[in-house]
Amino acid sequence: MSIFGYPAKVVHWHSEVDDWGRPLPPSPTEKSTKVIEEQRLIRNGRGEEVQIAYTIYLPGLNAVGFDDYIVYVNKLGVTIRCEIAHIEVRKYLGTDDVKEVVVYGRPQNI
Repeated sequence: MSIFGYPAKVVHWHSEVDDWGRPLPPSPTEKSTKVIEEQRLIRNGRGEEVQIAYTIYLPGLNAVGFDDYIVYVNKLGVTIRCEIAHIEVRKYLGTDDVKEVVVYGRPQNI
């Protein structure tokens, strides 16, 4: 695990819902991001402590949900699939313009 972040190409699998609220199959989108591999505890939206292993910085405005997952290949050549544990939106100071979306993820075996 790397404490320092490194640039990575990730595939964001985003699933939407149809008119009746049923989930549709996820569609892939490739994005350039910064990934930090570091295990730590964070608090999720409900105030519960959650252990995460990956912090992924998606620049700009991104539609991210808890049904989504992110797949990438790390510097060791291992394919990592991240389940989304918490989402944080960061804005430019004093505006409503989105700077980046930070995704905190837990690893899943592929």
